[in-house]
Amino acid sequence: MPRPRALNDDDLLDRARDIFWRQGYAATSLRDLTAATGLSTAALYNRFGDKAGLFHEVLRRYADTGLSAERLPRLAAMPDPCAAITGFFAELLALSETTDTPSGCLLINTVLDGGAEAPETRLLVRERLGEVEAFLRARLEQAKSAGLLPEGVEPPIAVEGLFGAVLALRVLARLDPDPVRFRRLIASALAPIGLSLPAD
Repeated sequence: MPRPRALNDDDLLDRARDIFWRQGYAATSLRDLTAATGLSTAALYNRFGDKAGLFHEVLRRYADTGLSAERLPRLAAMPDPCAAITGFFAELLALSETTDTPSGCLLINTVLDGGAEAPETRLLVRERLGEVEAFLRARLEQAKSAGLLPEGVEPPIAVEGLFGAVLALRVLARLDPDPVRFRRLIASALAPIGLSLPAD
């Protein structure tokens, strides 16, 4: 009878995620991964194919637990689209200010670190970041239809500024974690559509 696995795949992916998140894909060695997961190289390869396959699954789980599975659907269900947008940025600000996790967003870090060279990983990053852009666009379109946006604001153009602010904020969270700068960046992105962060 085969021995039971000590850790399920989600536990292993979470352990590997923390190494990739701190060090980046290229700088993370198989030795780092075996030390973090407690599995041999052969066992890791048997379960995930190779380092790239493991990283792809880490990234998928990161996106599922951080965006798709909870935050975006919850905010999208809010009856006020403007509150959904400002709530999203308030939560993104809190994520960027926290010291409980490695800095920055693993999806964006993957692009900066060269970890998105594999076509399937590049596609995953594009799709998951695209979900954020689609969320913002849909909320802007709702707000426009409800007459909640300033005159002249067009969602296809406005979403570019908001999505650009998301990317910039998460890059700055990694490179220059300055909360004052974070808030200034968000305020500049929200002002053209007549919004502001909720008061603390």
